[in-house]
Amino acid sequence: MKNLETNYEKNVGATSKTAATAATVATVALMMLVFITIISLFSLSNIIIPNTVPQLVIAEEPQSSVNSMNEINFSSPFSNSFSLGTPFLVEYDNTTSLMAIKNVGPKNFDVTFEGYGIVNGLRYKDNGTGIYLTNPVDGSVYQKGVIELKTDSDTIETTYESISRKSDSGIVLDNGIMIFNASSSKGGELSFLNNTVAAYKDILDLRRGNLTTIAWEWK
Repeated sequence: MKNLETNYEKNVGATSKTAATAATVATVALMMLVFITIISLFSLSNIIIPNTVPQLVIAEEPQSSVNSMNEINFSSPFSNSFSLGTPFLVEYDNTTSLMAIKNVGPKNFDVTFEGYGIVNGLRYKDNGTGIYLTNPVDGSVYQKGVIELKTDSDTIETTYESISRKSDSGIVLDNGIMIFNASSSKGGELSFLNNTVAAYKDILDLRRGNLTTIAWEWK
């Protein structure tokens, strides 16, 4: 009987030791898994965070540092101001037809005109077509059209667009731009105008139907 009890105690003790050993192994394995997970997350944070945060800082810096147009740094070929210098084109035209545009309202016309001019010392003849639209609220005028410039050996077209101040006593003062296309002949005498942009002013006498235009090359 005592031998049975002794054997039972030995078996129980061995089982307890085995269970304790297994529990210890499991605990160590779990701690190692937690440690590896922490190391992995820390490594990922080092990869992701430094690449993300600087991008956000860089994107926001310009918005907070620029407070006015004067603080914007325009490097060459841009500049904060322009000097147009001496006009390079003078043109004199007479209206050849004036037709009311239907269903638009009074003082709105399809216009044709012709005349002559001088550009960079070179004399030319011109003819043009355009629209003349009057704002019924303030009397200002919007114009847009095409002008053909001709010399004896070359031809070039320019599109124009302008807005006027309110006309007084039949006089309209326009401010606008011209954009020149390519001339009709390669290396022709008007080819220096190819793809040129010009700023212009003109004075239109509605009573006589004539206008004078001066333009500056916008370089």
